Parts: sequence; structure tokens; C-alpha cells
Amino acid sequence: MTTFRASYLELEPRELVRHLLRVAGQCERDCVNPRDLLEFLKLEHMSFSFATELPDEAKRSLMGAAPRALLSFGDRVIATDKSLDENRARFSVLHEIGHYVLPHHEHALYLCDDIGLTYATRLVMEKEANEFAADLLFLGDRFCAEANSRPISAATVKELAMRYRASFEATARRLVEKNFRPCMFVSFKQEDHRQSIDVDAVANWEVRYCVASAPFKTIYFEKVTGRAPPDAVAAVTQPGRNIASSYVCEIAVADRQANESRNFRAEFFSNTYNVFCLLTPAR
Repeated sequence: MTTFRASYLELEPRELVRHLLRVAGQCERDCVNPRDLLEFLKLEHMSFSFATELPDEAKRSLMGAAPRALLSFGDRVIATDKSLDENRARFSVLHEIGHYVLPHHEHALYLCDDIGLTYATRLVMEKEANEFAADLLFLGDRFCAEANSRPISAATVKELAMRYRASFEATARRLVEKNFRPCMFVSFKQEDHRQSIDVDAVANWEVRYCVASAPFKTIYFEKVTGRAPPDAVAAVTQPGRNIASSYVCEIAVADRQANESRNFRAEFFSNTYNVFCLLTPAR
């Protein structure tokens, strides 16, 4: 019995994305409609409360993480937790579609939690499904062309997020990942200051993660550490502030490899519960 496989059977994920978008009639749409993809693949979608209706043994398998979406391969069913907002539900469905169509993703059941559906996952199959979902969400190569024809700014993030019906964070990350210009996206998380007795103390926002474009990695560095400037945080976290109403300043970033500091244009903005920054070379 031969172990050879025809090369055409080893489809690249991007080829699957292009094929799915085309045959499901998504190429001329402004944003992807997961319902069309489900109908083409003959998959059913359900939404219910995972907390009350999933068996306890299923929830225990996630080691305490909150279940968010599942795929029952044999039943051809995708389910999402009804507590998810529209953007998270759409991405979760696309993630499970990734599990369904990607080569070697052939388990009988996928139960995906909050961590598995984010950048932070370390599981290979979850990363692959996330990347596939992002490619579907942003309509393949179309987003890449639009991202590189617009300014690297919070206003562009808002415009594209509204068009593709994606979260601001996912859009900002994609804007940088697909850019041919040097830029970096930095996400900050608020430190847990529940032990502080000073209710007027300014909260610190530390780097949660960062993503750099290929040119930025080549010219500068891949990661940064530290905290967001308090004045920037205070400005962008004001109640009612629009995401496009950003705070722009010039900051010095220590480059340990080059043993020097470099100046960058930093544009800070917030989606009301996270603080973000777009770094680009200072003029």
C-alpha cells in the first residue's frame, strides 16, 4: 500500500478561503455573511446558554475556561453561546467552520473556549482555525489592499471595522499584520489594583501583547514592554469618547538589541475596556 498523496489534495488554507468565499457568493459583499457559508456547507447553527445546557463533563474538560462555541462534526452542527455579542458570535461561527473544512481537523467534537478563540491560544489547531476565521472575516486579500491604501490610524481602524463588522481590536491587529509599511499594534491591559486603598489613584495599563508588521520587525523590533502614558490613557478612556478621537504623541522606545532609544509616533485609542496604540516611525 503506497503512502504517497496527490499534491493537489494538500490545499493551502488561503486557497480554501478563496474557494469558500467565491462559491458562497461572498466576493461582492461588503462583509462576509456566515449564514451563506453554513448553507453552502450544509451546516446548522444553534445558539443557546452553554452555562445551563452543556453537560458538566464537557465544561470540566476546559479546565475552568468559559466555553464559547462548539462543532459536532458528525451532526454537522455549530453552536455558539447566546451570551456572545454579534461580532464575537460571527467570529466564533467562522472559527468552527475552519475546524470543519481545514485538513487534519477531523475530531468528532470541538468545544472551544475564550482562550482558544483568541490570539493567546497555544494550541496549533486553534491557531489555525483562528487564522482561517480571520481570513474569512476580512474577505481574503481584499482587506490587505484596503489596509495598504489608507493611513495607519484609529480613524482607519474604525472605518474598516464598521465595514467588515469586526471588532476594533481584530481590525487594528489585521491592519498591522497585513501592512507593507513599518507599524506595530500594542494592546494594553489594566493592572489589578483592587488592593489599593486610594480610590483616586490612576490605574496603570501594561502591555498585554503586540503585533508588528513584517517591515517593522525587520527594521526595529518585534515586542515592547512597559506601560501606557497616563495622560494618553486619561484622554482616550473618557466616557463617551469616540474610538477615532485618538491621542497622538511622540514617544521614545528603548531598543535593547540596538542599545539605543528610538522615537515613534504613537496613536492611542480605546474600545471602552481596552487601550490600544499604533506605533509608526516618527518623521
